[in-house]
Amino acid sequence: MRVIAFRSSGPLAGRTQGPAIVAALAILLGGTFASFADAQSARETLTDLDRVRRQTEGMGTARVENWIDFQRNIDGSELWQYWPRFYIPFNLPLGWTFTQRVDLPMSYTNGAGPENPAAKWKLGIGDWFIEEIVTTPEVAKNTSFWASVRFVFPTGGLAPFGNGQYEWAPALGMLYSIPEHALTIGPVARYFMSYHASEGAAGKVRMLDLYPIVTFGLKEGWSLSFYSENPIVYNDVTNKWFVPIDVLLHKRVSKSIDLTFGGAYGLVRDAPQYRYVINGSIALYF
Repeated sequence: MRVIAFRSSGPLAGRTQGPAIVAALAILLGGTFASFADAQSARETLTDLDRVRRQTEGMGTARVENWIDFQRNIDGSELWQYWPRFYIPFNLPLGWTFTQRVDLPMSYTNGAGPENPAAKWKLGIGDWFIEEIVTTPEVAKNTSFWASVRFVFPTGGLAPFGNGQYEWAPALGMLYSIPEHALTIGPVARYFMSYHASEGAAGKVRMLDLYPIVTFGLKEGWSLSFYSENPIVYNDVTNKWFVPIDVLLHKRVSKSIDLTFGGAYGLVRDAPQYRYVINGSIALYF
């Protein structure tokens, strides 16, 4: 979860104001509410590479992640979110994998913005997105790479539910496991760019998300991940950083169910995102 500065947010009075005033306020007050287009997944760094290599061509094991998030914003407003994520993998020849991802976040918030000028608790959908992911076969022992493109749609309108922008975001990542130490390293870099505003008050988006993901395997199906859900963010418009600490516990309950629980706290808030986040999920495998 992240906030994009220079996207419409703050205590705007609504769409009855002139476009110039709204745009100016969006620039001055942007960066206090969440964007819902940038979460990664701790479960990617738990991939059993041997199991993946044994899979035959065709559709792989799909999963649905059901996330519940609570976010406390810098301005004191709050946000509850239900965020379902769908992953549908297809095993290709020579060990390649294509995965279709679909995210449909929904929010309940008292944050102010053009879609909620009274700053009262209100339910709305966020900016939905899809992602096309290609994963390589093992390129070295216990090592693979992946690349993706994410397409974000302005289904949430303006703040506090959306950004009023069509966006696309290329990403690169890797998975390197050290089985004898129950350790997986999976860094990810993703860059968001807006290319068409659906709302007059929407601002330019140029944002780099960095996930220095490290996952430690623990006993009895538990694992501990750092930076798998909430990234380090660089705002390429304001040239400022937001650096949180992000921690997530994962428990594999069975072959078809697992659970996560964790959170993040903003340490460096030069590019304001949130004060803290508490999140958890249950995933179902099919």
